Amino acid sequence: MRTITDEHLQAYQEGGCLQKLFDVIKEDPALSFEIRMNNKVMIYYHKDRILTISYCKGKPSIDTLSEKYYKNATPPPVSFEDGDLIQTLRDKSQLRQYFREAKRLVGSYKVGEEFEVQQNIALGNRSFSNRFVVVDMEWQLPQSDIKKEERIIKTRFDLVVVDTKRNERGENDVYLGELKVGMGATGGKSGIVAHIEKTNEIMKSPKACAVLRADVERIIRQKVALGLLEGDYAGLNLSATPRMMLILAHRGSEERQALEKQVEKEQDKADRKSTRLNSSHSGE
Repeated sequence: MRTITDEHLQAYQEGGCLQKLFDVIKEDPALSFEIRMNNKVMIYYHKDRILTISYCKGKPSIDTLSEKYYKNATPPPVSFEDGDLIQTLRDKSQLRQYFREAKRLVGSYKVGEEFEVQQNIALGNRSFSNRFVVVDMEWQLPQSDIKKEERIIKTRFDLVVVDTKRNERGENDVYLGELKVGMGATGGKSGIVAHIEKTNEIMKSPKACAVLRADVERIIRQKVALGLLEGDYAGLNLSATPRMMLILAHRGSEERQALEKQVEKEQDKADRKSTRLNSSHSGE
Protein backbone atom coordinates (compact mmCIF):
# COMPACT_ATOMS: atom_id res chain seq x y z
CA MET A 1 0.00 0.00 0.00
CA ARG A 2 1.10 3.56 -0.68
CA THR A 3 1.19 5.13 2.77
CA ILE A 4 3.56 6.39 5.43
CA THR A 5 3.27 6.00 9.19
CA ASP A 6 1.96 8.81 11.39
CA GLU A 7 5.45 9.13 12.86
CA HIS A 8 6.96 9.57 9.41
CA LEU A 9 4.29 12.09 8.42
CA GLN A 10 4.86 14.14 11.58
CA ALA A 11 8.57 14.35 10.80
CA TYR A 12 7.71 16.72 7.90
CA GLN A 13 5.57 18.98 10.08
CA GLU A 14 6.43 21.77 12.51
CA GLY A 15 9.45 20.83 14.62
CA GLY A 16 10.03 17.52 12.83
CA CYS A 17 13.50 16.44 11.73
CA LEU A 18 12.43 16.49 8.06
CA GLN A 19 10.62 19.84 8.17
CA LYS A 20 13.38 21.89 6.51
CA LEU A 21 13.82 19.27 3.81
CA PHE A 22 10.07 19.33 3.19
CA ASP A 23 10.07 23.15 3.06
CA VAL A 24 12.80 23.12 0.40
CA ILE A 25 10.91 20.52 -1.66
CA LYS A 26 7.63 22.47 -1.45
CA GLU A 27 9.24 25.74 -2.52
CA ASP A 28 10.56 24.18 -5.75
CA PRO A 29 7.74 23.63 -8.31
CA ALA A 30 9.99 21.32 -10.35
CA LEU A 31 9.99 18.72 -7.56
CA SER A 32 7.22 16.22 -6.81
CA PHE A 33 6.69 14.67 -3.38
CA GLU A 34 5.09 11.24 -3.77
CA ILE A 35 4.08 8.72 -1.10
CA ARG A 36 5.18 5.18 -1.85
CA MET A 37 5.04 1.67 -0.42
CA ASN A 38 7.02 0.44 2.59
CA ASN A 39 6.80 3.76 4.46
CA LYS A 40 8.85 5.62 1.84
CA VAL A 41 8.59 8.99 0.13
CA MET A 42 10.18 9.57 -3.26
CA ILE A 43 11.07 12.95 -4.70
CA TYR A 44 10.90 13.23 -8.49
CA TYR A 45 12.27 15.68 -11.00
CA HIS A 46 10.93 15.24 -14.54
CA LYS A 47 9.80 11.73 -13.67
CA ASP A 48 13.26 10.76 -12.40
CA ARG A 49 13.67 9.82 -8.75
CA ILE A 50 16.31 12.06 -7.19
CA LEU A 51 15.74 11.36 -3.48
CA THR A 52 14.17 8.55 -1.45
CA ILE A 53 13.24 9.10 2.19
CA SER A 54 12.72 6.23 4.62
CA TYR A 55 11.79 6.47 8.29
CA CYS A 56 12.23 3.76 10.90
CA LYS A 57 12.29 3.79 14.71
CA GLY A 58 12.31 7.57 14.89
CA LYS A 59 15.20 8.01 12.45
CA PRO A 60 15.22 9.04 8.78
CA SER A 61 17.49 7.61 6.12
CA ILE A 62 18.09 9.11 2.69
CA ASP A 63 19.00 7.50 -0.63
CA THR A 64 20.31 10.00 -3.15
CA LEU A 65 20.53 10.20 -6.93
CA SER A 66 21.49 6.98 -8.71
CA GLU A 67 25.08 6.76 -9.91
CA LYS A 68 23.90 6.28 -13.50
CA TYR A 69 23.27 10.03 -13.70
CA TYR A 70 26.89 10.98 -12.98
CA LYS A 71 29.04 8.19 -14.43
CA ASN A 72 31.12 10.80 -16.25
CA ALA A 73 30.44 13.72 -13.93
CA THR A 74 30.71 14.83 -10.30
CA PRO A 75 27.91 13.80 -7.91
CA PRO A 76 26.11 16.44 -5.82
CA PRO A 77 28.61 17.60 -3.12
CA VAL A 78 26.15 17.18 -0.26
CA SER A 79 26.34 14.25 2.16
CA PHE A 80 23.32 12.40 3.54
CA GLU A 81 25.46 9.72 5.14
CA ASP A 82 24.65 8.75 8.74
CA GLY A 83 27.40 10.90 10.26
CA ASP A 84 26.35 14.01 8.30
CA LEU A 85 22.61 13.45 7.95
CA ILE A 86 21.28 15.46 10.88
CA GLN A 87 23.48 18.46 10.08
CA THR A 88 22.49 18.35 6.40
CA LEU A 89 18.80 18.19 7.28
CA ARG A 90 19.21 21.35 9.39
CA ASP A 91 20.87 23.34 6.59
CA LYS A 92 18.51 24.62 3.91
CA SER A 93 21.36 25.98 1.81
CA GLN A 94 22.89 22.49 1.63
CA LEU A 95 19.54 20.96 0.78
CA ARG A 96 18.91 23.50 -1.99
CA GLN A 97 22.39 22.84 -3.35
CA TYR A 98 21.72 19.10 -3.46
CA PHE A 99 18.51 19.51 -5.48
CA ARG A 100 20.10 22.10 -7.76
CA GLU A 101 22.97 19.76 -8.63
CA ALA A 102 20.72 16.67 -8.87
CA LYS A 103 18.38 18.44 -11.32
CA ARG A 104 21.34 19.56 -13.42
CA LEU A 105 22.64 15.99 -13.65
CA VAL A 106 19.22 14.60 -14.56
CA GLY A 107 18.82 17.31 -17.19
CA SER A 108 22.17 16.37 -18.72
CA TYR A 109 21.29 12.69 -18.66
CA LYS A 110 18.10 12.99 -20.68
CA VAL A 111 15.61 15.53 -21.94
CA GLY A 112 11.90 14.75 -21.86
CA GLU A 113 9.25 17.33 -22.69
CA GLU A 114 6.49 14.96 -21.59
CA PHE A 115 7.91 14.75 -18.06
CA GLU A 116 7.75 18.51 -17.56
CA VAL A 117 4.20 18.72 -18.88
CA GLN A 118 3.14 15.88 -16.56
CA GLN A 119 4.57 17.63 -13.53
CA ASN A 120 2.97 20.94 -14.48
CA ILE A 121 -0.44 19.26 -14.79
CA ALA A 122 -0.02 17.74 -11.33
CA LEU A 123 1.06 21.05 -9.80
CA GLY A 124 -1.83 22.94 -11.40
CA ASN A 125 -4.47 20.54 -10.09
CA ARG A 126 -3.90 20.19 -6.36
CA SER A 127 -7.09 21.77 -5.00
CA PHE A 128 -10.45 20.15 -4.30
CA SER A 129 -11.99 23.44 -5.36
CA ASN A 130 -11.13 22.42 -8.93
CA ARG A 131 -13.04 19.88 -11.02
CA PHE A 132 -10.08 17.49 -11.20
CA VAL A 133 -7.38 16.76 -8.63
CA VAL A 134 -4.14 14.90 -9.35
CA VAL A 135 -3.47 12.76 -6.29
CA ASP A 136 -0.54 10.63 -7.49
CA MET A 137 1.99 10.24 -10.29
CA GLU A 138 3.47 7.02 -11.66
CA TRP A 139 1.01 4.75 -9.87
CA GLN A 140 1.74 1.06 -10.29
CA LEU A 141 -0.15 -2.00 -9.08
CA PRO A 142 1.94 -4.01 -6.58
CA GLN A 143 2.01 -7.61 -7.81
CA SER A 144 4.55 -9.44 -5.67
CA ASP A 145 1.79 -11.59 -4.15
CA ILE A 146 0.17 -12.39 -7.50
CA LYS A 147 1.10 -15.49 -9.50
CA LYS A 148 3.35 -14.63 -12.45
CA GLU A 149 0.89 -16.02 -14.97
CA GLU A 150 -1.87 -13.81 -13.53
CA ARG A 151 0.07 -10.55 -13.41
CA ILE A 152 -0.88 -7.51 -15.44
CA ILE A 153 1.94 -6.35 -17.68
CA LYS A 154 3.13 -2.74 -17.52
CA THR A 155 0.69 -1.26 -15.04
CA ARG A 156 2.42 2.08 -14.46
CA PHE A 157 0.20 5.12 -15.07
CA ASP A 158 1.29 8.73 -15.47
CA LEU A 159 -1.39 10.30 -13.27
CA VAL A 160 -4.15 9.27 -10.89
CA VAL A 161 -6.92 11.87 -11.06
CA VAL A 162 -10.07 12.28 -8.94
CA ASP A 163 -13.17 14.02 -10.28
CA THR A 164 -14.63 16.23 -7.55
CA LYS A 165 -18.00 16.30 -9.36
CA ARG A 166 -20.10 13.23 -8.62
CA ASN A 167 -21.34 11.07 -11.47
CA GLU A 168 -24.91 9.86 -12.00
CA ARG A 169 -24.36 7.14 -9.38
CA GLY A 170 -23.32 9.70 -6.77
CA GLU A 171 -19.66 8.65 -6.94
CA ASN A 172 -16.44 10.53 -7.57
CA ASP A 173 -14.71 8.88 -10.49
CA VAL A 174 -11.06 7.90 -10.21
CA TYR A 175 -9.17 8.16 -13.49
CA LEU A 176 -5.98 6.41 -14.58
CA GLY A 177 -4.45 9.06 -16.79
CA GLU A 178 -1.94 8.75 -19.59
CA LEU A 179 -0.21 11.82 -20.99
CA LYS A 180 0.85 12.08 -24.62
CA VAL A 181 2.76 15.09 -25.91
CA GLY A 182 2.78 15.51 -29.67
CA MET A 183 2.32 12.98 -32.46
CA GLY A 184 5.39 10.94 -31.59
CA ALA A 185 3.81 9.73 -28.36
CA THR A 186 0.54 8.26 -29.65
CA GLY A 187 1.70 4.97 -31.12
CA GLY A 188 3.92 2.01 -30.28
CA LYS A 189 4.19 -0.02 -27.10
CA SER A 190 3.29 2.95 -24.91
CA GLY A 191 0.68 4.44 -27.24
CA ILE A 192 -3.06 4.97 -26.94
CA VAL A 193 -4.07 1.36 -27.66
CA ALA A 194 -1.57 0.11 -25.06
CA HIS A 195 -3.01 2.51 -22.49
CA ILE A 196 -6.58 1.41 -23.19
CA GLU A 197 -5.59 -2.24 -22.91
CA LYS A 198 -3.71 -1.94 -19.62
CA THR A 199 -6.47 0.22 -18.10
CA ASN A 200 -9.04 -2.39 -19.10
CA GLU A 201 -6.97 -5.05 -17.35
CA ILE A 202 -7.03 -3.03 -14.12
CA MET A 203 -10.77 -2.37 -14.46
CA LYS A 204 -11.49 -6.09 -14.88
CA SER A 205 -9.61 -7.02 -11.71
CA PRO A 206 -11.57 -6.51 -8.45
CA LYS A 207 -8.34 -6.86 -6.46
CA ALA A 208 -6.55 -4.20 -8.54
CA CYS A 209 -9.53 -1.85 -8.22
CA ALA A 210 -9.62 -2.30 -4.45
CA VAL A 211 -5.87 -1.65 -4.13
CA LEU A 212 -6.13 1.52 -6.24
CA ARG A 213 -9.08 2.89 -4.27
CA ALA A 214 -7.38 2.22 -0.93
CA ASP A 215 -4.17 3.87 -2.18
CA VAL A 216 -6.05 6.95 -3.37
CA GLU A 217 -7.87 7.31 -0.03
CA ARG A 218 -4.64 7.09 1.97
CA ILE A 219 -2.66 9.35 -0.34
CA ILE A 220 -5.36 12.05 -0.26
CA ARG A 221 -5.56 11.93 3.54
CA GLN A 222 -1.79 12.20 4.02
CA LYS A 223 -1.15 14.79 1.31
CA VAL A 224 -3.89 16.99 2.76
CA ALA A 225 -2.25 16.68 6.19
CA LEU A 226 1.03 17.84 4.65
CA GLY A 227 -0.58 20.72 2.76
CA LEU A 228 0.23 19.19 -0.63
CA LEU A 229 -3.47 19.06 -1.54
CA GLU A 230 -5.82 21.90 -0.70
CA GLY A 231 -9.51 22.21 0.12
CA ASP A 232 -12.21 19.98 1.55
CA TYR A 233 -12.18 16.33 0.53
CA ALA A 234 -14.48 15.00 3.28
CA GLY A 235 -17.45 14.53 0.96
CA LEU A 236 -15.69 12.33 -1.59
CA ASN A 237 -17.30 9.00 -2.43
CA LEU A 238 -14.67 7.29 -4.56
CA SER A 239 -15.87 4.95 -7.28
CA ALA A 240 -15.01 1.27 -6.92
CA THR A 241 -13.86 0.93 -10.55
CA PRO A 242 -11.52 3.44 -12.20
CA ARG A 243 -11.98 5.02 -15.60
CA MET A 244 -9.39 5.84 -18.21
CA MET A 245 -8.23 9.31 -19.17
CA LEU A 246 -6.07 10.37 -22.10
CA ILE A 247 -4.40 13.78 -21.80
CA LEU A 248 -3.15 14.96 -25.17
CA ALA A 249 -0.85 17.99 -25.29
CA HIS A 250 -0.47 19.70 -28.66
CA ARG A 251 1.56 22.57 -30.06
CA GLY A 252 -0.58 24.49 -32.51
CA SER A 253 -3.83 23.81 -34.38
CA GLU A 254 -2.27 21.55 -37.03
CA GLU A 255 -0.88 19.17 -34.43
CA ARG A 256 -4.20 19.25 -32.58
CA GLN A 257 -6.12 18.21 -35.69
CA ALA A 258 -3.60 15.46 -36.43
CA LEU A 259 -3.82 14.23 -32.84
CA GLU A 260 -7.62 14.11 -32.95
CA LYS A 261 -7.52 12.00 -36.12
CA GLN A 262 -4.91 9.69 -34.64
CA VAL A 263 -6.91 9.27 -31.42
CA GLU A 264 -10.04 8.31 -33.38
CA LYS A 265 -8.04 5.75 -35.36
CA GLU A 266 -6.41 4.29 -32.24
CA GLN A 267 -9.72 4.13 -30.37
CA ASP A 268 -11.36 2.26 -33.29
CA LYS A 269 -8.45 -0.16 -33.30
CA ALA A 270 -8.77 -0.77 -29.57
CA ASP A 271 -12.56 -1.23 -29.85
CA ARG A 272 -12.13 -3.79 -32.65
CA LYS A 273 -9.53 -5.68 -30.64
CA SER A 274 -11.74 -5.64 -27.56
CA THR A 275 -14.67 -6.99 -29.61
CA ARG A 276 -12.54 -9.83 -30.97
CA LEU A 277 -11.36 -10.76 -27.49
CA ASN A 278 -14.90 -10.74 -26.08
CA SER A 279 -16.13 -12.91 -28.95
CA SER A 280 -13.28 -15.34 -28.37
CA HIS A 281 -13.99 -15.55 -24.64
CA SER A 282 -17.70 -16.20 -25.27
CA GLY A 283 -16.92 -19.09 -27.59
CA GLU A 284 -18.38 -17.51 -30.73
